[in-house]
Amino acid sequence: MSTEHQPMRASDRERDEVAARIQEATAEGRLTLEESDERLTGVFASRYRHELAALVADLPVSSPAVPGRTGRPARPVPKPTSNGRRWADPGLLIHTLIVVLLSAAMLVHWVAGSNQAQHPWPVFPLVWLWVSVAIHARRRNDRAR
Repeated sequence: MSTEHQPMRASDRERDEVAARIQEATAEGRLTLEESDERLTGVFASRYRHELAALVADLPVSSPAVPGRTGRPARPVPKPTSNGRRWADPGLLIHTLIVVLLSAAMLVHWVAGSNQAQHPWPVFPLVWLWVSVAIHARRRNDRAR
């Protein structure tokens, strides 16, 4: 029997890619929530590639992963813009500046107080503030990879 006319079975990856395209089209306003729900139900019930292609046939080409479709991705893969610079992330910069200001305020308050020799209370919050900056920087670096 010829294999040319037999339908090709769809993989889980292909179903996930088509589902992502439908969700993207819904987010763009191309599909209503009801249409999206119907199509997503169809995606996970489909067995063959041509069934998946039919679910996105009326949507613009945005992903070459959709079975039977070709074209370039709608959104290119973002390239890291930091070029190794740690402060390229404005969120991390703002976080660090806030921690620096809070640290300075706590130290000034502690030094201006009369009992600084008895209890170094700023040590504990300062440690946790700077740990939060280190975690933020590490998460940023992990996302950049």
